[in-house]
Amino acid sequence: MRRLWRALPFVLILFVLAPPLVRAQSDQVPSRESRSSVMTAGVLEGDVQIDGRLDEPSWSAAERMDEFVQFEPREGDPPTQPSEVRVLYGPSSLVVGATLFDEDSERIQRTLGRRDEYMQADWFAVSIDAHLDRRTAFLFAVNAAGVEYDAQQTEGARPAPGPGDGGDTSWDAIWDSAVRVTADGWVVEMEIPYSMLRFSRSDVQTWGIRFSREIPRLGEVSEWPLVPRTERANLIAQYGTLQGIRGIEPRRNVQITPYTLSRLDRVEDPTESGTALHETGVDVGGDLRVGLGSNVTLNATVNPDFGQVESDPAELNLTAFETFFEERRPFFVEGSQIYQFPLVSRGNLLYTRRIGAQNPILGAAKVSGRTGDGLSFGVLGAATGHELIGESNRHYGAARLSQQIGRYSTAGGMVTGFNGLDGRVVAGGADWDLRFADNTYGLRGFTAFTRGTDLETGFTGQVAAGRRQGTWTYEFGADFIDDRFEPNDLGRQRYNNTWGVVGRFGHDLNAGRDFGPFQRAEARAYTFNQWSYDEGVNLGGRFAVNSEWTLRSFETVSVDASLDNHFGGYDQFETRGLGYNAIPMAFELGGAFATDSRREWRLEPEAGVQFEDDGGMTYAGGVDAEWNVRSRLGLGAEVNVEWGDGTREWAANEEFRRQDGGWAIRESGGVDPRFVPFDDGGRLDEILAGVLTTDGTDRYRVPVFGARDTRTFDLTLRTNYTFTPDLALQFYSQFFVARARYDDFRILTDPDTYARFDAFPKRYELARSSFQFNAVLRWEYRPGSELFAVWTQSRRADDALNPLGPWDASPYDRPYSEQISDTFGIFPGNVFMLKINYAFLY
Repeated sequence: MRRLWRALPFVLILFVLAPPLVRAQSDQVPSRESRSSVMTAGVLEGDVQIDGRLDEPSWSAAERMDEFVQFEPREGDPPTQPSEVRVLYGPSSLVVGATLFDEDSERIQRTLGRRDEYMQADWFAVSIDAHLDRRTAFLFAVNAAGVEYDAQQTEGARPAPGPGDGGDTSWDAIWDSAVRVTADGWVVEMEIPYSMLRFSRSDVQTWGIRFSREIPRLGEVSEWPLVPRTERANLIAQYGTLQGIRGIEPRRNVQITPYTLSRLDRVEDPTESGTALHETGVDVGGDLRVGLGSNVTLNATVNPDFGQVESDPAELNLTAFETFFEERRPFFVEGSQIYQFPLVSRGNLLYTRRIGAQNPILGAAKVSGRTGDGLSFGVLGAATGHELIGESNRHYGAARLSQQIGRYSTAGGMVTGFNGLDGRVVAGGADWDLRFADNTYGLRGFTAFTRGTDLETGFTGQVAAGRRQGTWTYEFGADFIDDRFEPNDLGRQRYNNTWGVVGRFGHDLNAGRDFGPFQRAEARAYTFNQWSYDEGVNLGGRFAVNSEWTLRSFETVSVDASLDNHFGGYDQFETRGLGYNAIPMAFELGGAFATDSRREWRLEPEAGVQFEDDGGMTYAGGVDAEWNVRSRLGLGAEVNVEWGDGTREWAANEEFRRQDGGWAIRESGGVDPRFVPFDDGGRLDEILAGVLTTDGTDRYRVPVFGARDTRTFDLTLRTNYTFTPDLALQFYSQFFVARARYDDFRILTDPDTYARFDAFPKRYELARSSFQFNAVLRWEYRPGSELFAVWTQSRRADDALNPLGPWDASPYDRPYSEQISDTFGIFPGNVFMLKINYAFLY
C-alpha cells in the first residue's frame, strides 16, 4: 500500500493534464505541412567538377531557390545579402551549389581551422533528412576558407554550437567541397555520396532538406525554410521538402581503418624519487564501418586507442557523489543519441564511461539502423580486460528500440547488461514521448528497473506533461526512485530513494522578436521538491528563475536567482550512511554578460554569490574569452575562481569510545583499530548521551561536520594554429589549484542537532595542485586517413594534514605563489605518441 501511495502524484498529474491534452488535438494550430517549402532537384547530366564554379550546363538548367529568410537578428525579415541554392542528383551522389552574394566581399571572414571546428567565419550549411523520418538528419557545412564540418543531427539532442544548428561531430563522412570568393560574394560546391546517407529503395525519393547561411560581421543567420524560434522544439520535422529524385540506389558504405601506434612513457620511478623510468611500446588495432543495408550500419573496433582525446579536467570533489565526465571517445560518441535513456536528475541507463574504466577495451561493436516502418534500433557490446580470455574480463551490452508514432511521437525501450567479477546486473525500461496538436503539447515519461546479483529489483519512473512550443511553454511532472534501484554498473544515477514533483515555465518575450533595445529576450522558471521514498522525509526543494536578454548591439545579459529548501529539508547521503541531516536554506544570485558576438574577440564574464541561513557564503566568478587573432590562429582562455566561507559540510564519520575513565578517538581502521585518548573538555558524555552505541559495543560512530572554507582557481588555455584545413596544431592546458579547511566542528546527534565540540582533536586541511597539457598535431593526409603526433604532460600533487598529527605546516595557509610554483616542481609524467591510420573504402 505504501508503494502505491507513492504513485498518487502520477495519477493526479494525468487527471489534471489529460483533458487539456485531448482538447489540444482539436485546436486550430496551423499545420507545418501547410506552410512547408518545396524544392525540386535537377538531373546531373554528365560530370561536374567540384571547383567552386557553377559553370556546367546542368547548373543552368536546375531550379534556383532564393527564398532565404532571416532568423538572426530580425526573425522573419529578408536577408541583407541574398543567396541562391541549386541541387543536382546523379547516379552516385547529390551535388549542392550555392551562390552567396555579398556587397562587401572583401570583408567575408575566411577563418581557418581543423575539420569539424566551429569558428567565427562565413558559413553555408545543408541538412538532409534522406529517410524523411523527421527526427534525424546529416549536416554538411563549409566556411569561406574551405573548412569542412559534418555532423549527425537528432531531435531532442543537447544543442551544440555549430553551423546550421550544429550536431554530433563524431560522425565523420567522406565527401568533397570547394569554395571560391568572387567580387560578388562567394560560391560553394558540395558533392555528397549516397553512401554517406540513409534512404529507402523507393524509385521516387522525397527528402527533408534545410539550408543555412551565417555572416558573422553582421550577426546575421538566414535559412530556408524559416522555423520560428517559438516552433523549434522539433526542428528536423519542419525541414523543407526536396523532390524530383528518382531512379537512384542506396550505396553500401564499407570503411576499414587499421592503425598503428608507437608510444613512449616517461614517469617517475616509484622506488627512487626524482628518477625517470622510460617505457616504450607499439600497438595495433582498427575500426570497421559497414553498411549492412540502406538503413543499417555496423561499427566495430579492436584494441581501440584514445590517446588523442583530451584529458578530463581536474577538480576538487568533496561531495558524497562521484563525478560524471563527458564521453569524448569517438567510437562511443558517434551515434550515441540512440542509446540515450534519461533517468531522473541527469541519470542514464547507459553511461559508456564505465566501459574501459577498470581495464583496457579489447573490442567493441554496435549495430544501428532504422526500418521502413519507423523503428530505430541500436545494439552495443564491449569486452574489457588484459587478454582475450581472462577471469578479470568484463562484458557490457545494451540494446535500444524506438518506434516513431505519427510525425512527432515515439515510444521505445532499452535493456543493458553487465557481467564481471563484480557481479551481474541487468537493467531496462520503457519510455514514451507523445506529441499533440502539431507538436505543441506533449506527454512524456519512462519506467525502468535494475536487478543485480543479490536478486533485488529496483524501480524508477517519471511522467511529465505540458506545452512544448509557443510563446509560453510549461511542464508539470512527478518522478520516483525506490531504495533498491541501482544502475551504476553500466549506467549513472547520483542517488535513489526519492520521489518528487517538478514544474517548468518559459516565456519568449514579444514572441521571440525584437522590441525596444532588445533583439530578443526570454525568461524561465523552475521549481521542484523531493521526499524520501521509503519514509517520506522532506529532502528539500528549489525555486529558480533566469532570464537572458540580447541587445540590438549583439551583447547578451543573463540574470538568475534561486531559493533552496525554503520549506526546510534533509540530506540522506551527506553523512555517508549515518542517517539524515538538516540542510540550510540558501539564496543564490548570479549574472553573466557576453560581448558583441560579431567581433573577432569575445568575453563572457560571470559572477554569483550564495548565502546560507546558518552563515555560510560562497562567491564564484569567471571569464571565458576567445580571440581569432588572424585567419590561422585562434586563442581561448577560461578562468574560474570560487571562494567559500563557513559553509557547514560533512568532514568525517568518527568513532569514539570510553577509555581509562576518559574518551579516545579512532585513529586507523583494520581488524584491530587503534584508539588515541584525548581531552574532551568534559563535553562528550553530554553530547553522546542520547546516541546509540555501535552494534552494542562501547563505541559511538557519529558524523562530524565543520565550517568549511574553500579556495579554488582554475585556468584553461587553448591555442589552435591551422596550416591548412587538413593540417592543424592544437594546444590545451589546465592549471588547477584548490584548498579546503574545516573548523568549528560539530557532532550530528540527531537529524536536527549539530552539537558544538570545540575539543575535537583532529584537523582536516588539504590542498590539490594539478597541471595538464596536451599538444596534438593532426594531419588528414587523405579523406578518412589521419596522422596524429601527441604529447601529453601531467603534474599532480595532493597535500593533507595527518588528522591526529604530528602536524606540519598547514597546506591551507601556504601562500598561493608557493603553491603555484611548487606545482611546476612536481615530477612530470610525459607521454609521446605517434599514431597513423589509413581508411580503405569499398
